[in-house]
Amino acid sequence: MELEVGPFDPALHIRSRDHYEAVRREAQLLSLAPEAAPARLEDLVDRLSRQFPRSPVDEVADQAYLAKEPSFVVRYALPDELVPAALDACDRIEELLDEFDRWADAAGVQLLEAPEDIKRYRTAYLDQVRTQLRAATP
Repeated sequence: MELEVGPFDPALHIRSRDHYEAVRREAQLLSLAPEAAPARLEDLVDRLSRQFPRSPVDEVADQAYLAKEPSFVVRYALPDELVPAALDACDRIEELLDEFDRWADAAGVQLLEAPEDIKRYRTAYLDQVRTQLRAATP
């Protein structure tokens, strides 16, 4: 299947990517137990990186940002046999990021909090991908 992502603001994409990379580094520094949400999120990201082909979204967003484009759109192929797993991955990522936020609040851990525009971007991005994946699911 072919996925289309966008149009999104490239600067917002870069800020979102950088934010979640920074949060992952912070969580690693805390040396958390493997059952904690941050450790499970890191494990999920590692597994998904091995399971799926590399997405061109970051590269396209970076190029659009450097070219001072107001938005970017990227289309890329996802093998049909990976569609169900990709749909499940969207749900698991969103659930774990929400759980991560709740865990930080409950534990009183001061991690970088995602600004509202990054939270809205994450939701819009995942919703857009999930809608296309559902339409491609038999």
